[in-house]
Amino acid sequence: MVDGHCNSCVYFEDHKMMGVCKRYPSYSNRHSTEWCGEYKPAPQVEKEPIKFVEAKAAIEIARKPGRPKVTQ
Repeated sequence: MVDGHCNSCVYFEDHKMMGVCKRYPSYSNRHSTEWCGEYKPAPQVEKEPIKFVEAKAAIEIARKPGRPKVTQ
């Protein structure tokens, strides 16, 4: 019985259209929907919730005096 496809296997490295099966020293190109008898599910990684930080008001920077304005 097929447990899953290459895209969820621990040995599979996805590269958009095709991927690489890294099970044996001679890596082979595979599509993410293929499967084989060496399938081993990749561990599920829990993602931390995104923490939002309040934006602080911009600090006014005092302008340094420059050249005086030319009056004609």
